[in-house]
Amino acid sequence: MSVEIYLVRHGIAADRGEYATDEERPLTEEGGRKTRKVAKELLKLGLQFDLILTSPLVRARQTAKILQAADLGKKIEISSALAPEGDIQTWLK
Repeated sequence: MSVEIYLVRHGIAADRGEYATDEERPLTEEGGRKTRKVAKELLKLGLQFDLILTSPLVRARQTAKILQAADLGKKIEISSALAPEGDIQTWLK
């Protein structure tokens, strides 16, 4: 069985100084707009994801929801392994 993994980085986030922690920073309006544009381009490529895996960061969850709303995938899973302090190596095993 082969697995294809596509990485999509979150969109542009609000400035750090506006929020108590980095994890709380949401997408800016421009970040949301550009992410929707990327989602449209991914659809044009014919991509469809079995799972949209996201970190618990607000901006990453917002990005995942934009991809889901664009019909790129139905299921979103939040994984702490993708957080800055997460252990992605364990998750990949």
